[in-house]
Amino acid sequence: MNALKNNAALLFFILVLGGLGGCLDGPEDHESEWSQSDNLKALQDSEAGTAKREAAAQALCREAHGESVALWTADGSLVCRPRRGPGVAKAQVML
Repeated sequence: MNALKNNAALLFFILVLGGLGGCLDGPEDHESEWSQSDNLKALQDSEAGTAKREAAAQALCREAHGESVALWTADGSLVCRPRRGPGVAKAQVML
C-alpha cells in the first residue's frame, strides 16, 4: 500500500512538472529571429546584385575594349582599363 502511494505521488509530480516545464522556459523570441532572417536575406540579395553588376561591367568592357579590367570611380562611373594599348576609357553604362 505504501509503495502504491509513493508511485502515485511520483506520477503526480512528474505530470505537474512536465506540464509546467514549457511555462518555465520563458517566452520565445521569434520576432528577433525573423528580423535576423530578413537581414540575412537582404544581405544575400545585395551580394547577388553586386556580383551580377560586376559581371555585366566586365562583359561590357571586354566587348568594347577587348581584354580589360572593369573599375568603378568614386562617383559610380564605370571605367575600362585595357590590358594592352593606350590608357583608360570611360564606359557608357545604363543601369
